[in-house]
This record gives sequence, C-alpha cells and structure tokens, in this order.
Amino acid sequence: MEQKGLLSVIVPVYKVEAYLRRCIDSIRNQTYKPLQIILVDDGSPDGCGKICDDYTRLDDRIIAVHQENEGLSGARNNGLLFAKGEYIAFVDSDDWLHPEMYERLITLIEEHDLDMARCSVIGSDGTKEEAILPHKKGLENQLITGSDVFELYFTEFLCKVVWNAVYKRHLVIDILSPERCHSQDNYVSGRYLYRSQRMMITDECLYYYYKNPTSTTHGGHKRFLDICICTEKLRDDLIHQEHMRNSSYIDRLNKKLAREFFHFVRAEDDRYRLQSMEREQKRFIDANLDFFRRLRFDWLLRKKKISLY
Repeated sequence: MEQKGLLSVIVPVYKVEAYLRRCIDSIRNQTYKPLQIILVDDGSPDGCGKICDDYTRLDDRIIAVHQENEGLSGARNNGLLFAKGEYIAFVDSDDWLHPEMYERLITLIEEHDLDMARCSVIGSDGTKEEAILPHKKGLENQLITGSDVFELYFTEFLCKVVWNAVYKRHLVIDILSPERCHSQDNYVSGRYLYRSQRMMITDECLYYYYKNPTSTTHGGHKRFLDICICTEKLRDDLIHQEHMRNSSYIDRLNKKLAREFFHFVRAEDDRYRLQSMEREQKRFIDANLDFFRRLRFDWLLRKKKISLY
C-alpha cells in the first residue's frame, strides 16, 4: 500500500564494506525525513550484510533484505517489492548524497507536478571532486514535457542513469531491470523517459558519484553487447503497446540498435584481431627463436635518420 509523502530509497549492496556506512549515513541524514531505506544485500561476501543489519537497529526507517547474488538488476528489482513510498529513488552503495538532495527534488516534483526530478552530479575519485553534468548544459531548470521527455533517450543530451533522481511511484514500480546485464540503466531509463510526461533537471550538484576502481561497471565489447540487449528489450516492450506499433520511435530504436550492434562488432573484431595477432606472434617467435637470439638492435642507434624522440 502506497504511503503518501514517503520516499523509498533502494540501495543494492555488494562488496562495498569500506564505503557503505558513508552511503547509508548520507541517506539517514537527509533533511527530508519520511524515508524508507531498503538495503538489499546481494550476497556480499564481506561484512556488508552485518552492516546492513546493524543499521536496522539504529534506525527504524531501514530494512535489510538478504538474497543470493543476483547482480545489480536483481537487487533493484527485489528492492522494489518492498517499496511503499509515493516516491522512489535508487542509490549506488559506494556513492553518497548532499543532505538536502531529496528535499529539493521532491519540492520540485510537488511545485511543478513532475513525474521525475533529476539533479547534477559531483564525481569523486577519493582525492578530488569535479562537477559532472549527466546531461547537456542548457537542459537545467527547464520544464520538459510530453514527447520531448522521451526524445532525450535518442540523444547524448542525457546520461542514461537512474540514481540522480526521484521518481513518482507510478513511473517505476512495475518496470524491472534486465537481470545480469551491466547496462540495465540504458533500458530502465528509456522506459522511465517514455512513460514520463513532465520532468525537470536542477543545476544543483546533489549526488556524489564515487569513481570506484573495483566497480562492476564493464567496458569494451561487453558494454556494447549489453547496450544492444537492453535497446532490443526496450524496442520489443514498446512494440507490445498498441499505439507504438507504427510509431517512428520503433524505427529510431531499430536504428539505435543497429548503431550499437556495429559498435559491438567493431569492438569484438578488434579484440579477436588482437588475440589472433598475439597467437601468430607467439608462433613466429617460437619458430625463429635462434634468429632472435642472434639479433642485435644497437645498429638502430647508429642510424642518423632514426630519432628516439
């Protein structure tokens, strides 16, 4: 049953023992007090599960959910099952919040009748901080309505992340993240943007994103494959909606999917070529080992036309 004014904050937790208390404390210390803090221990092998349980005894707004490891998507999905709030937010467990983040975003939602409100971000590597705009400069403090909201999905104007925002419950409660996919935000943010009719982005930097070197974020060919999978799922889900079957959005999603697929093929081809070259290089060296034993490179230094700098 939805509780009026309550904000449910879902925090997936996995192998962040060194940062978890900072994250939880930043949520507990929000100036917006009607909170339900859902800590989802995703089978973390360190002391995170105990930390979660300890906090439930410190603050009755906190509940701890323990599960077998299902990944970030599975943890978020399970967290939604416990969410009772009129509003919903997500926080990555190595990040932290400005004390007034939720109060300011919910004020925006209520004043402008928004489906979601987003904020700007501070990036930190533990030694220095810098402002990050997960959107194109100029979008801040503007009311974005109707189809213009979903248009942002097809541009580079808006970074597809879910944690720097507060959402109305109806926007997110039945949208589940694709499991075992590290680009799940690409799909979920697309669904949120499609469903949303009114959105604002404040220029205030209220969310602190920690650039964790041990993060589960993947790069290279795997990232492109994940984006392909998530874009395909978004397209297929929207096709099932009657009014979308002949929409230009489907064609645009197909084009986006094709572009991401070519990125994947190129990355995969580069990886395959590199592995192939390494194998061929090893065969060549093994076959000509005696030649390389006798080879000297000091003659290169005597060539006038060759510069080392």
